[in-house]
Amino acid sequence: MYGAHHYNCSAAHHAQPERGSPMTTASPTPVSADASGLEPASISDEQRRRDRIALVAIPTAMLGLMIAIMAPLLVSLALALTTLDAANSATNLSLVLAIGAAVAFIVNPITGRLSDRTMSRMGQRKPWIFSGAVIAYVGILVIAFSPAVWTVVVGWSICQLGFNFALAPLVAMLPDQVSVGFRGKVASLISLAQNLSAVIGTFFVQLFAVGYTQMLVPALIGLVVLVLAILPIKDVRRTEPPAERLNVLSIFSSFVFNPRKHPDLAWAWVTRFCLITTSFTATSYLTYFVMNELGYSVTEAATKVFQATLANALGILLTTFFFGWLSDRTGRRKPFVLISALVAALGLGVMAMAGSFAVLVVAECFLGMGLGAFLAVDLALVSDVLPDDGQAGKDLGVINIAQALPQSLLPVFAPFIVASVGYPGLFLTGAAFGVLGGLAVLMVRSVR
Repeated sequence: MYGAHHYNCSAAHHAQPERGSPMTTASPTPVSADASGLEPASISDEQRRRDRIALVAIPTAMLGLMIAIMAPLLVSLALALTTLDAANSATNLSLVLAIGAAVAFIVNPITGRLSDRTMSRMGQRKPWIFSGAVIAYVGILVIAFSPAVWTVVVGWSICQLGFNFALAPLVAMLPDQVSVGFRGKVASLISLAQNLSAVIGTFFVQLFAVGYTQMLVPALIGLVVLVLAILPIKDVRRTEPPAERLNVLSIFSSFVFNPRKHPDLAWAWVTRFCLITTSFTATSYLTYFVMNELGYSVTEAATKVFQATLANALGILLTTFFFGWLSDRTGRRKPFVLISALVAALGLGVMAMAGSFAVLVVAECFLGMGLGAFLAVDLALVSDVLPDDGQAGKDLGVINIAQALPQSLLPVFAPFIVASVGYPGLFLTGAAFGVLGGLAVLMVRSVR
């Protein structure tokens, strides 16, 4: 998708410090590109080793982190709130998700910015990832033993705080560690890990009776996997403080970028916002759809959600790594983002019309094919259009707002949509956002 002149960044560039502040890094020396702009003309043996480590370590770490968060998000939160207040469980879930997403909205870009500035012997990213794992588990503990809805809100907010402490630096490791021509492969495995985490998380959940073990065991397993996976990575290290002082203005700048100066980043942001809205619509309200539209009981819901996400995983496996590989091979990103967005929208549209569990399973398969392929190629596209300003953590944090914002807005509007047109109408709304996201990527100009 890229010609040589289309690249405005490289893994080596993004490992650089904020301007004017030298540091030693674990990143490779800059990699030159060949005529295709994708495969470097020469890569050092050290960089090849880093690519190989990243190919396994970063996706595995993402798998662990997402298992820890997806288990409560997909099933446990809904079931816990149903146990506490069955009559208002859907409304309470929207409240919990909205407040938690607001925390994520604030924390993610700030953490990315602070990790760019971190001076630690462990590196820039690892301290945030490790501390985030601990904080997230504290939040899970609070939810597991919550006696009331308000403590679930507190617990989920703590969980989102820790989760985003870890997420922003973990995503920043992609441009930090991976050479340009290898990003599609790593990004596709990250996407695969993100999506398979839903299956693995719900598998663990349905092994246990409704109660605290449904949250504690999957979360603990996921966070242990996260920590162990990150250990082999040689993190970027800053040895001197950044020239720019940290103040209120610089903190505020963590949330913004200039869309006129960086229009491709802006359109990539819009694309991700729309497709995450599609994804979040499908996952967050699936449990209630299964119970309210298909008539399954609370005790049956966890198993049915697991089976549906298993079909979703099948779709992911059919497309994710292939799309990432094909994107690198052909040098194209936009056609794959467009196609995957439309397939995801189709899946959610069929889901909305599902009158039986069998139709739901087919819809989930299409949804998985679309979202898995989208996230694989989109992450590579985003890494390629980042500004070459040496602030990968901050810039990716801004992009991650597009991931957090739908999680804040959807719970606010979802109850009104459901009250008016039911869960099918909610899913059709999510499908429409998928179509818009596919069209938005066509406005990106620096890549093909």
